[in-house]
Amino acid sequence: MRRDKNGGQRGSILVYLILGLVAFGVLAMAGASRFGSSIVSVLSPNCSVAARHMSESGMRYAMARLRACDTQSALDAAISQMNGTSYDVDAAKGLSFKISIGYDGSGNLLVTSTGQGCTGVIHVDSPALSLSVNVPKIGPQPASSSEVIDFSNVGDDFFNTTDLRGTGPITVDATAKTITFGNLYEGHNAAAIWYAGNATGGCLNGNCTMTNGLRAYFTVQWKSTSVADGLVFGVISAQTNPITAVGGDVDMGELMGWAGPGPSGNGITPPKIGMEFDTYYNSCNTPLYAAGSRCDPDSYSTVDHLAYVFWGTNTYIGGNIYSGYYGKTVYKGGVFYDDNRHGAGSGSTSEPVSSNDPDGNGNGLFGLYYMGSSNWLRGGTKYSIRYELTRLTTASAGSAYCYLLKTWVTSSTPSTAYKDVTADYDANAYPPTMQQVVFLNSTYHDQLGKVFFGWTEATGDSTQSITVGDFNLAFKKDQPSYGSAPSGYTAYWPMYDNIGSSVTEIANGRTGTITGTARWVPGVATPNGAALYFNGGTYMSAADNTALDLTGTGTVSLWFKMTASNTSRWLLHKGSTGTSNEAYGLQLDSSGRLRFRLRSNSTTYREAVSATTPTTNRWYHVAAVWDTGGTALTLYVNGVAEGSNTAISARNSNGSFYLGAGDNYNTGAFTGVIDEVYLYKQALTAAQIATLATGAP
Repeated sequence: MRRDKNGGQRGSILVYLILGLVAFGVLAMAGASRFGSSIVSVLSPNCSVAARHMSESGMRYAMARLRACDTQSALDAAISQMNGTSYDVDAAKGLSFKISIGYDGSGNLLVTSTGQGCTGVIHVDSPALSLSVNVPKIGPQPASSSEVIDFSNVGDDFFNTTDLRGTGPITVDATAKTITFGNLYEGHNAAAIWYAGNATGGCLNGNCTMTNGLRAYFTVQWKSTSVADGLVFGVISAQTNPITAVGGDVDMGELMGWAGPGPSGNGITPPKIGMEFDTYYNSCNTPLYAAGSRCDPDSYSTVDHLAYVFWGTNTYIGGNIYSGYYGKTVYKGGVFYDDNRHGAGSGSTSEPVSSNDPDGNGNGLFGLYYMGSSNWLRGGTKYSIRYELTRLTTASAGSAYCYLLKTWVTSSTPSTAYKDVTADYDANAYPPTMQQVVFLNSTYHDQLGKVFFGWTEATGDSTQSITVGDFNLAFKKDQPSYGSAPSGYTAYWPMYDNIGSSVTEIANGRTGTITGTARWVPGVATPNGAALYFNGGTYMSAADNTALDLTGTGTVSLWFKMTASNTSRWLLHKGSTGTSNEAYGLQLDSSGRLRFRLRSNSTTYREAVSATTPTTNRWYHVAAVWDTGGTALTLYVNGVAEGSNTAISARNSNGSFYLGAGDNYNTGAFTGVIDEVYLYKQALTAAQIATLATGAP
């Protein structure tokens, strides 16, 4: 039994059962004797009854053994021996049961028993019986820091998978508290190593409950400058994968143990979320494998990169793929393993898109990052990696669930806050090096409620040696909490779509149409999670509607972040720019300050200007409030009133509503991110504005 650094302390089990304990042998023999072999082989109803009795027998057997434990070591041994084990009651008659033991997410054991009845070509598995078992703690309780998983017991806490060639390319150093990936003397390998310990708070044999996400910190350092393939830090479903899961192919090191069949032929089954450290350039048209092989950034100068990868489509290409391996000529089938190919996946909630480089600059905004040097990873520098995965548990439209991914990379000495995995890092003060947002359907979301985490690695012809150390990981206990909106809004674009070319409007159905390229990125982490990126040529428009006509009294509110300097650019606008049908608008003016304009006719307008000049890569909340009945036009930045003017009534314009530009000619197009857009036909109070502005990420 592998343990965490605190020994995974649990007390002896006190089980309260409604049913009295029945001796295992009694039910087992009853199940075996009631059905003769001539009957169970032909009558499936009897097989079902026999299987059900086997399930019940297995449950009682497990309970009897667990109740008999009077020490922690005895309990650990019983769990280890029973978990995943099948027991034959009468092999000749096909009577057996299988026991599984895990955590239920609330600190209790979850015991599951599945029975089987009948033999030969006919057998019946019973529905699994499960029971959550209270496990009282005895003795001193571990400190809260015990929920942080680290390498202090790395020799026992991590499980090395079987390598494709049985050469063991992953080495654990229990003294140095490190894991080394690769073998400097041998290529053509692929393997994985997964956490297999029992951390306080929901991990049993590495099967961990993930409710709200996780945070991780570790260092990574290449010991060899060889142009090899790299490794992946991954989180995989423990419901769809065993702890032995690994991908790879002896001739395709670029799969990095994440994609491909692996030694089992099943590889790593979705859902899975990975972050690859890729140090070998594979073009989008590598003829050795298939068209669009890995589709790395198409420049050799950008060979070393980080990227988020998922599971693609595993498209069948057809034909034969030639590969050479130790002088042998091999023709492989046309299966195209694209789990870590950049751009793979349809973008649906069942196939998130593996990150690519749409802007061609590797700035990490869309989940792929590289530096100017071709060997910045392989240069021997030790990098400190901070990784945050936020799993939102409130579904958006269509029952989709948002996953926010953020990574920071530094070669400098990291701060205490950077290494602290018990709290989110300040992404506003320290923008992530790399980020991405994806949405998953309810099935995949549920399957990521139980996970394994660890690393996969692989290389082809070349060799590599990569050391990971100083590891810390903690599962998030809470959902992000940010400002809530007052009721009564007349329009609200939450930006949670993440698919297609439209933006859902909640209040009155004024769905916005995106012109240009639609890209979503992490937003201000409300329950919706995503935000819309505007590239300086993209804008959203919604047709005129009375809900959008804010005349004598109104409030406009949104979050934004610039990814480049913006002057004379529009964040929001009603009607076309100029005097013809403009009603109201919010822009970054020629000096870079925020300016809100109300226009009542072609000659009369009022403006309020901020004192703040927004900077790039930082979230800002901005709101404008006016009321001709007595409240001045006031402009708020991050909840603070900064500019004011006399209020006038906004024109009742028949023009469209725009986000990210001034009109449909792309006038003053914005470069950056916009999120959580609200319109009100009422003047919100200063306190309500302050609530809306609470808690940028």
